[in-house]
Amino acid sequence: MKFDEIETKVKSKGDLLQFIKLLKVDYLENKQEWENTSVDTFLDAMEAWAIDTDLLTEEAKWCAFARILYAGSRYD
Repeated sequence: MKFDEIETKVKSKGDLLQFIKLLKVDYLENKQEWENTSVDTFLDAMEAWAIDTDLLTEEAKWCAFARILYAGSRYD
């Protein structure tokens, strides 16, 4: 699965939900290919990538993404 092609097509909430589902399936089926398989290393990699990239703009809805991350830590 080529996630770099899929992620560019995420334009809506439904697209994001589908992307999250695909990411979960990829993790379950290809865990050996993942570099970061624990929450702490996954979050560390997200932070490092966000610092290093020029792809993030100020136009993004940052609060929505923060809510998604927080909900992942608490929502049942």
